[in-house]
Amino acid sequence: MLRNRVFTAVVGGHFMVDVLNSVGAVLLAVLAGPLGLSNQQIGLALTVYTLLGALSQPLFGWIADRLPGRTLQLAALGVVWMALCYTGVALAPNWTVLLPCFLLAALGSGLFHPIGTASAAAAVPDKPASATAIFFFGGQAGLAVGPILAGIVLAAAGTPGIVPVALAAIVPAGVLLLAQQTARSRRTARAAAPAAPQVWTALAIAVLLAFVALVVVRSSIQAVYQSFLPKLFSDRGWEPTVYGALAGTFMATAAVGNVLNGWMADRFGMRAATVWPLILSVPAGLACFLATPLWAIFIACGLAGMLVGGQHSILVVHAQRILPVKQGLASGLILGFTFATGAIGTWLSGILADAVGLETVMIGVTLLGLPAAALALTLPGRARPAAAPAAAPTPAAAPAPAQGD
Repeated sequence: MLRNRVFTAVVGGHFMVDVLNSVGAVLLAVLAGPLGLSNQQIGLALTVYTLLGALSQPLFGWIADRLPGRTLQLAALGVVWMALCYTGVALAPNWTVLLPCFLLAALGSGLFHPIGTASAAAAVPDKPASATAIFFFGGQAGLAVGPILAGIVLAAAGTPGIVPVALAAIVPAGVLLLAQQTARSRRTARAAAPAAPQVWTALAIAVLLAFVALVVVRSSIQAVYQSFLPKLFSDRGWEPTVYGALAGTFMATAAVGNVLNGWMADRFGMRAATVWPLILSVPAGLACFLATPLWAIFIACGLAGMLVGGQHSILVVHAQRILPVKQGLASGLILGFTFATGAIGTWLSGILADAVGLETVMIGVTLLGLPAAALALTLPGRARPAAAPAAAPTPAAAPAPAQGD
């Protein structure tokens, strides 16, 4: 899999895109003083950035489907676009210049993600779940490395230090352009099988609605964990370094869970790889909130991250299969929908937490793993091996022609 040039190119591109995505919040915090930015301005910029990146993905996926011979070139354009925009953010003399550069960078992320997701699965067609899982692992690694790298260069060189980090994105962009020729050669050599017409029976519509509900519930669970874990333990009097490490543990194990669940889906089917982790996530999450020893909380949080976050790549692959659109648009739709519904779930949970308490809301959200597991029963199980074709009769066994024929 890792010897596949197209696959490694999109994974490397995903890593760099999410490095830049995670640099933004750190960079804005550093620029707040020199530019006189308020918390409201920073919060508004980050919210609009996220929405632009999410809501633009279906459009860019649709465009990519209509340019099948140039998908990796478009992905490379997205990476370069982000590099140039973040260079502008780092060198911006005032808020008027900074804000457009920052928001426009989100469109590069929106362009790359649906193309990268579809290309990763298509590059390794015999193991699409594992390929998509590793693709998202590359992005999670970028999200983890970005803030650390930004902190180092900002401390050493100030905001201009972000410029070489941003321009380093040109390297994976170049790799994507080189991989385009490989993709074109494979496309020419491989004749595409005609797609079977989709028949939308009542059962098929019900299964699709169950899948949509599953995505809404699961993305909300993960988004609420990521957003409110630090606040929950901050309210308990923990130091920022400790609850920050706890949040980092959740994110890291979610990345590992994506890879493990992708392997499970290819081996045992999507249903088993989704139902059982969601069920087991409930006791793990409850232990994280209700345990008292520090070591037990960290272990439970790590297990919860692995079990809650591991289904993301599986659901993306399934959406690519069942949505009655091409791969690029399907990837854009499922990614944009996942991020948007997760944001809405976080917003509603915040409102409810102000009324009944954050711990109560976190426990309730954790228990949603059970209905999510029930919805996941509609996912396909393990694929049955195709029956061997019947052997053709040998000449000796063939019936003799009748006389007079």
